[in-house]
Amino acid sequence: MVSQLDALSPRLALALNLQLSHGRHGASARVELQERPQALPGARRIARVTLRGWIDAAAERRLEQALDDLAARGVEQVLLDCAQLRHIDYRLAPGLVNALERFEACTAGIVVCGLSRHLRDLFRLAGCEPRLRCSSAAELFETTVWESESSGETPS
Repeated sequence: MVSQLDALSPRLALALNLQLSHGRHGASARVELQERPQALPGARRIARVTLRGWIDAAAERRLEQALDDLAARGVEQVLLDCAQLRHIDYRLAPGLVNALERFEACTAGIVVCGLSRHLRDLFRLAGCEPRLRCSSAAELFETTVWESESSGETPS
């Protein structure tokens, strides 16, 4: 028996893990690209980027490249999930926020969620906090479609 796939339902089109930097602290990102054919324009191709570890100069450059690549491939919205991000060098925060703004300028938008108090303080120290579009809830991108394969839970 072959099950029919609904061509109009949201589906996870791609998931990949990126090693942003190596070493003692290291950083990685998981990119989950989803296509939603029935969504309104500007929300048909979205990506969730989950960051882990410590963002150093190498990780920041690779993350900027990843965001530029997503924009070039037609991703319209990004949810940048920082719940598992431990640290970012506050001197790098302005460059990261510039990359987020650059992505937002050529797409429908980017939302940052899951920033800990520590990370918010680092962005504030760098003078970048007012420029971040933050949310504590991933419902903006219909969290039911972002079920994690490993944990079976949806982000909150």
